[in-house]
Amino acid sequence: MRSVLTALRVLEAVSQLQPVGLSELSRQLGLPKTTVQRGLVALAEAGWLESDQADSARWIVATKAFVVGSTVANRGSLRDRALPHMNALAAEVQETIHLMIPDGHQAVLMERLDSPHPVRAFAPLGARAPLHASSNGKAILAHLPDEEAARYVEHGLAAVTERTITEPAKLYEELALIRKRGYAVANEELQDGVVSVAAPILAADERPVGSLSISAPKARMPRTLWSDYGKKVHQAANTIADAPSPR
Repeated sequence: MRSVLTALRVLEAVSQLQPVGLSELSRQLGLPKTTVQRGLVALAEAGWLESDQADSARWIVATKAFVVGSTVANRGSLRDRALPHMNALAAEVQETIHLMIPDGHQAVLMERLDSPHPVRAFAPLGARAPLHASSNGKAILAHLPDEEAARYVEHGLAAVTERTITEPAKLYEELALIRKRGYAVANEELQDGVVSVAAPILAADERPVGSLSISAPKARMPRTLWSDYGKKVHQAANTIADAPSPR
């Protein structure tokens, strides 16, 4: 029983700190490295954790945890509330719509409606993105409490593409702009050739519980469309936030 409880503590710590290495986990949990390592290996073998693709010495929560969590959450969930409005937005703009939720230092793709165009933005369900590198992530990050956003920035801003914002001062300027205009833009910051605009879905206490985005190849989303799409996704996100759970 003790080993099970230890593994659960390790899983919770990884979900909060990911991507995270063995030494940091050991310090945070106050456990020997050998004990934490056994928990990591057991959770990885069971499909709950996996090595970070960018750094195999660091750990992240695997897709299995997302799938299980989504199954539970789907009873009267954000996804259920969002789907009708995602469908309406998709029909209007004819581009890919993403619904993402915050998970530690990342945003996780919960639902996706594909564009009818043969060339389109694509990410698998359960895909993760750093908060500072995606429009969904930046929309969430801009509405976190100041101290949480500061901790995120202090953790480091790794480049995903050549356009990813990696300078703290520039990111803080971007977050202020997002709060002012109500939507975020990622201009090839997460994926080369892809542009997206996103707005946060806020709970009653103004904390972001998710974000909604429109994503498209850069050729179909020039700068002239950003404001229009930003207003559309902002309105849809606010409608989702106010929508009652389906019965």
